[in-house]
Amino acid sequence: MADTIGTYLWKGSDTKTIDEVQKYWTDNVNTTQFWMGDPRLIGSGEFFDTVSAFIKKNYEHRYRLIEKQAAKFPGGTMLEVGCGAGWELAHWARCGMNPTGLDLSAAALALAQKNFEHNGLTAEFKHGSAEELPFDDNTFDIVASLGVLHQTESTQKAVSEVFRVLKPGGEAVITLYYKYSWKIFLTKFAQVNFEFAHQDAPITRLYDKKNLRELFAAFKNVDIFLDYIKATTSPRKGFLAQLYNNVFVPAYNILPAFIRKKYGHAICVVAKK
Repeated sequence: MADTIGTYLWKGSDTKTIDEVQKYWTDNVNTTQFWMGDPRLIGSGEFFDTVSAFIKKNYEHRYRLIEKQAAKFPGGTMLEVGCGAGWELAHWARCGMNPTGLDLSAAALALAQKNFEHNGLTAEFKHGSAEELPFDDNTFDIVASLGVLHQTESTQKAVSEVFRVLKPGGEAVITLYYKYSWKIFLTKFAQVNFEFAHQDAPITRLYDKKNLRELFAAFKNVDIFLDYIKATTSPRKGFLAQLYNNVFVPAYNILPAFIRKKYGHAICVVAKK
């Protein structure tokens, strides 16, 4: 059944299944596109150190958000749905949380486990779907999902699952793609893939603030704000990528913050159960 909230990026389709989503993110583990070295070194210490430095530099707002949220629940339990290779999950751990990472891709979980071993951190890892979380009701103080739930078969079901496994008073920290962002506009205008240069995700839904108030209606308090208000360079090659990196990015980033805050790449929800 199709979700009733949100709209598809032009390549999305109701005909796509969770199996296709799983295959895509297994074949294309997110953030491996930031590694410009020998593909055979993916999963090495050099890979983790290099990609970690890139992410911290370009996505520092995520780390600030994690630190702010973790301070509300010192020593608490948290789940990241769609933890990927474990970059943000590691920061939750460094901030004193007891983290659990779940992902639909076994390949992503294997990288996440190596990432934690490389950094001397501990977490529990689970293989599973956002739409059927393998946890009891009222388990976690925080459930985070940063740029993931818009790419599952039913985002509405996934959000319901987030609500179910949160403890009363716990908070969801969710980022989804913003319908009116600069990145959506550029992607559509140039007709290029949104995720990996060679292939796009089977499902990508877009949301505005009204959509998200509907999606998170079961929660008591819902704070919605735009995220990714700075443009960051792309590792892609070619003329369009160079035009984007050398012209658009510097031009966009000198715009006043009050303008950039209206067209952020992602929209963030912090919602209390």
